[in-house]
Amino acid sequence: MAAPSEEAAAAAGENDGVGSGFGSWLDERLEALGVDRAVYGAYILGVLQEEEEEEKLDALQGILSAFLEEDSLLNICKEIVERWSETQSVVTKVKKEDEVQAIATLIEKQAQIVVKPRMVSEEEKQRKAALLAQYADVTDEEEYPF
Repeated sequence: MAAPSEEAAAAAGENDGVGSGFGSWLDERLEALGVDRAVYGAYILGVLQEEEEEEKLDALQGILSAFLEEDSLLNICKEIVERWSETQSVVTKVKKEDEVQAIATLIEKQAQIVVKPRMVSEEEKQRKAALLAQYADVTDEEEYPF
């Protein structure tokens, strides 16, 4: 089974969704529509990455209106935005899974760290016991022996 980051790379092409997955699909789609993919592919990707959700469809319609008929323009723009959204949701899901895995690994490492008990010699134990015994019987009215 592929690692989650490999799945994201396969689904999106790269972590930002621009690589071979969505990018190649967009290139093929633009070529099929007769649009110069080298120029407009990068432009469309920029719009998809930078624009707010509500503005993406309008921006794409503005870009592709010179190349497409009015009746097919809206459907093609919706198709591009939907495909982009699907790609981004896969990338986001995989990133969350990677974060959870990183946290789990960190917790496991912390659990493995064991504090070794300090070895106390008999002499140190006796000194500690003597000190505690010396001050254990002191009351507020007595003075400390100095």
